[in-house]
Amino acid sequence: MLRRILLLSLQQALRSVALVLFPTAFLSLTAWATAGSSAGNTTDPVRASLWFWLGAHQVPFHLLLPPSDIPGLLTYLPIGALIFPFLALRSSFSRLSAEIENVRGARIFFSLLYSGITSGIAFLSGTHGVRPVWIFATAFSLILALLATVDFNLSGLHFVKFPAYVFSVLWGIGAIAVGLSLAAHFSIVKDLTTVTHPGLVGGALFLLLQILYLPNLAISALSYASGFGFSLGAGTHISPTHFSLHELPAIPLLGSLPTGVHKSVTYFALLGLLAALLIVVNINVGHPGFRDRQVSLLKAVLFAGLVVSAFSYLASGELITSAMSPVGTIWWKLASASVISIVASATLTQYLPLAIGRVRAHV
Repeated sequence: MLRRILLLSLQQALRSVALVLFPTAFLSLTAWATAGSSAGNTTDPVRASLWFWLGAHQVPFHLLLPPSDIPGLLTYLPIGALIFPFLALRSSFSRLSAEIENVRGARIFFSLLYSGITSGIAFLSGTHGVRPVWIFATAFSLILALLATVDFNLSGLHFVKFPAYVFSVLWGIGAIAVGLSLAAHFSIVKDLTTVTHPGLVGGALFLLLQILYLPNLAISALSYASGFGFSLGAGTHISPTHFSLHELPAIPLLGSLPTGVHKSVTYFALLGLLAALLIVVNINVGHPGFRDRQVSLLKAVLFAGLVVSAFSYLASGELITSAMSPVGTIWWKLASASVISIVASATLTQYLPLAIGRVRAHV
């Protein structure tokens, strides 16, 4: 029985890898063939496809940049790319769970095997100039596999649904704000596109990369609206009350960045307070007992802090060189603000009325 579970788990783990890696390799080879090469060596595009696949798992890279091997890091990776391995894992595990009765054991073996394969790819695909951090590959792929194989219909996970919906709505608002800013700064976007001039196939891949980076900028937009702002390189800070930006990389999506100070944007921080209030009101309505409310409130606070911390962390990092570090949000500020907002809303709707009622009862 154990041997069968291991064999089927390994088969589906390999299927999960193939579902994303093979299309990535095809695109990489197509781009390489279109660009042309005098060497005719396919090793480079194949290795690049492995790096793209690892990047979709948010695996960071150590870089030694030519010509003098200047050290660098690539930790600012597209959050949108997570959807590809996530869906592949979910599809493969669905097949696995249909063939095996012990779903819990299969989930553990499936996740561990997928993490081991990812770690091996990260270790073997490294070169002198580009080295995936295999420890992060092991950890991130394991977490992703465990999340992708969760049954979100379980009764014990009902408490995460409404906060997840609220976070998704806010994230969507941030994406809409980025889109509107892109339209408002269309001339800048056009100039940045002209500078890159990637060609037909390269342009299609570059556009796909821009789309996958959109969730990163959406989180930065939320951080900007909250007043904390974000960075785009060393010594920079972009917020409604402060604007310091040295140079703009030739990335069209960055044309959506603000061009100055916009203090009125700080009023949009009320959206975060409203979202926290909605979460607390939902808890109050769904749990009439005071003790149940406190348990649900604690779960909501932990969930909000963990989720916002995770995505804010992924939406920040270093972009190839130390001059482009930090890029993105200050993750702990956004996470702290979300937790404080929920606690403040709970104080106003639960603890303060309760305290006032007890004072009146003793008067």
